[in-house]
Amino acid sequence: MKIKVIGKAHREGTSKKSGNAYNFNQVHYNAPDRGVEGLAALTMNLDPALIAYDAIRVGGEYEVSFGPRGYIVVFEPVTR
Repeated sequence: MKIKVIGKAHREGTSKKSGNAYNFNQVHYNAPDRGVEGLAALTMNLDPALIAYDAIRVGGEYEVSFGPRGYIVVFEPVTR
């Protein structure tokens, strides 16, 4: 699937509920969604090992692929 990044955030810390550490990059984009007329505002959480926060460009287009368990396995810039 191809998306255009409209925003990004880095989230890192320790969960107050479980005490577990978390560290991920969050990408915001618009896309069709079930039950939505027009486009939905959606977010996608990315493992920093997949792509560094500084490498994600707001306004950039990316190819995203999901593996058999629903995890993101590809997040790459679209080359023209």
